[in-house]
Order: sequence, then structure tokens, then C-alpha cells
Amino acid sequence: MDSIIHFFQFFWQYCLNAKDSLAYCVILPLATLAAIWLLQRILMLFTGKGRLKTVFLVHRAVIISSLIVASVLAAMICYGWSKNVFAVNKAELAFIISLFIAFSVSTASFVILRNYYEKDSVNEIIDQPISAVQARNNIPFINKAFNKIKLWYLLLPVGFLFLLFSLNTGKNLISIVFDNSPSMNLNAATNALTKTFDKLNENNEIIFTNLNNKITDSEGMKKFNDILSIKQSKNIKIGSNHAYNTPKEANQNFQSTILEAEGSPICEVIWKMWLFTKETKINNNYKNKLLIVITDGDENWTEMNSLQRSNKFFYEDTEFAEYYAPEDTHIVDYSADGNGVVIKKFEENGAMIYPAVTSVDDYLSALDDALLSFQNNIYLIVWTIAICVIFTLIGLSITPKKIAI
Repeated sequence: MDSIIHFFQFFWQYCLNAKDSLAYCVILPLATLAAIWLLQRILMLFTGKGRLKTVFLVHRAVIISSLIVASVLAAMICYGWSKNVFAVNKAELAFIISLFIAFSVSTASFVILRNYYEKDSVNEIIDQPISAVQARNNIPFINKAFNKIKLWYLLLPVGFLFLLFSLNTGKNLISIVFDNSPSMNLNAATNALTKTFDKLNENNEIIFTNLNNKITDSEGMKKFNDILSIKQSKNIKIGSNHAYNTPKEANQNFQSTILEAEGSPICEVIWKMWLFTKETKINNNYKNKLLIVITDGDENWTEMNSLQRSNKFFYEDTEFAEYYAPEDTHIVDYSADGNGVVIKKFEENGAMIYPAVTSVDDYLSALDDALLSFQNNIYLIVWTIAICVIFTLIGLSITPKKIAI
């Protein structure tokens, strides 16, 4: 039941997303009709003369053209889905409309052609016989010609072969630094992370890092440059790193790793996460790497004046900058005013900032934006399959009328 509800919910989501891609919703359906018309004209050029007359040949060409275009659209949807193109270009509704149009054209042509199977109009698709014997021979011939067109429905499964591209998606690494200091709304953040992990495919590895420190564990206020000079994660006593091979594994375990924290040594913890990543993941080949920092930006263990005055930030470290590029760094800002010095430093260096997070929905929106290229939902493929199956069954059920001699 939940799957059926989600099936229609995602279609509604495609409709809501369409406001960001109205051009697709106009251009793609028009391009579909134009492609059908052009292909039909080309097919007519290569149609030899025979017993069947022009009306039959025209409708046959329209049906074949429509099914070819529908197959191409299905292939484009499957390829785009496997490469997660629709995460950025919200064109799902445009493709669904175009696929619906292509099948509707073929179905309409089948219905119109079927209506010629009457004693008084059959001469429009084949010459009237001059004897009863010729009539009996012509009826099986035109029935067979009608049904042979349906073989073009076998082209549709070819489009779904493009789903094979999804088998080679590669591995992604998502590194999450979670500020679990007392000033954070932990319930909203953890609930949002739980829902986010549920949406991720199994090809995503997770590094989850949080503070987990007592104030007595601190070595005192540190200058930012001193933090960058640390070369091993074990030399940073605060914070804890947890590596998960799949989002499911992360979802089952990450909340149990969040212990009581005091203070917000966020810079040290980010650096500890990076050192841990270098020590355990640097030799792995990842297709995409993403850094998400969830914090209110209140850093109270690093010497703030040194951070504000410093010309250096994490991106001054060449390896860090190459591994977690600013465009692949997303800061979920829980502060009320966005004036946290750490957040400002990230923003100055080109990281994406999602401000004023106050609820689970706000967190989810920020995390969804950050993870656009990592998330994929199967319901677009389910919609595509449903449309193809329904229209195929409709097409196969349309049979010629019986002609009384």
C-alpha cells in the first residue's frame, strides 16, 4: 500500500518540480510530435507499392514512428535515471507527458485504422475485390497486415536495456561532520539524517563524525594553524569517526555513536575527519566525494581571533581542497543569524550554505539539495514501465473488426 501511495506521490512531486523546468514541458512534447511526423514522412518514402492502399500505409507509418519515438524516450529516461540526470534537471514530467503523447498517437492511429474494417469503407485501405473468392483472400491479408504492426511493440524493451548503465554507477563517499553540541536541535537533525539515509542507494559509503568530547579532554584553546599542522587523527583527542559501507548500515548505527558533548570544537573535528579519511579511504577510487557539515557555526575551542585573522582555511591544504572541493562542500547552518565564524569562512571559500535550519523539513530540504547527485528514486522507472505496459496492452487488444462479405 505504501508503494502505491509513493507511486502517485512522486508523480505529484514531478508536477511540482515542473515549475523549474517549464521549457522542458513545452519543448519536449512538441519535439516528440515533430519527431513522429518527420519519421512518418521518411518511412513513407521507403514504402513500396503493393496491395495495401495509402490510408493503411499512412497509419501504419504513424504507428511505427510513434513506437520508435516511445522507445527512444524510454531509453532516454532509463539512461538519464541511471546517470541521475533528473536530480538536477527536473524534467521527469516532460518525459512522462512526451511518452504518453507518443503512445496516444499510436493508439489513436490503431483505432482509426480499425474503423476502416467495414464493408463500405474497406476499399479505402485495399481495392474492393471483384469476386467472393478474392474477398475471402483479402480479409485474412489485411487482418494479418494489421496485426503485424503490433510486432513493433517488441522494440520497447530495447529502451530499458539502458538501465544497464546503472550497474556501473561507481562508489560515492559522503562525509558528514555532525555538531552535537548542546546548542543544536539534535532530534530534528537526526530524524532528517535517518530519512535521508533511507533515500540513498547502496553505492554510497558514509563517514559520520561528531564531537563526542568532554571539556576535560581538550588540550586548551588552539590556534587554527596549529590544527592544520596535526598529521594523524589519533593526535586529536576530541571527536569520533565512524565509517559505514552503506547508507543502511549508517542508518542502523549512527545515532548510537552520538554521545554527550560539551563545547563546539568544530574545526578540530573537521580536521580529524579529514585525517581519518586520508588514513582509511585515500586509496579508494570514488566517483563522487561530498562533505556535509551540520553546525550552528559556534566554534568555541579554536582561538577565534587566530581563525579570523588567518589567511588560511581548510582549502589552503592542497590535498583537502582536491578531495573536498568547495563546490562539493555543503554547510547546513543551524544558527539564527549565520554569523558563525566557521560558516563565514566556508562561505568565503565557495562552499554552499543552507541557512536558518529550524525543523526536520528544513534539514531535509538542505540535505536533499546537498545530495542531489547522490539520490535516485525508482519510481520514475516504475512510471515509465507502467505507461509502456498499459499502452502496450491497449494496443495489443485493438483488433480488426470482422468484415461481413
